[in-house]
Amino acid sequence: MIGTLITPLLIAWGAVTVAFAVVMVWKSLAGFREADVIILDAVEAKQALEQKEMIARMQTLVLWAKILGIASGALLVILIAVSIYSNLAG
Repeated sequence: MIGTLITPLLIAWGAVTVAFAVVMVWKSLAGFREADVIILDAVEAKQALEQKEMIARMQTLVLWAKILGIASGALLVILIAVSIYSNLAG
């Protein structure tokens, strides 16, 4: 019974880890467009608005990266624990 849990856990861990890697790559690529200085000139207000939107997107990506990273780590620990228990019990 426990041994049958390993395959679904492995698939779930793989999917979460791939999603985590995709979010990390997306975050790093999106970070290239982010400037360090906020433009406050009235003529360039549109650029300031775009920069604020980019910062909001980056914060969302950071949140997803944290969630997926924690989920990947937790699934890996569960997978290892189930595997060890399966080997000891069987």
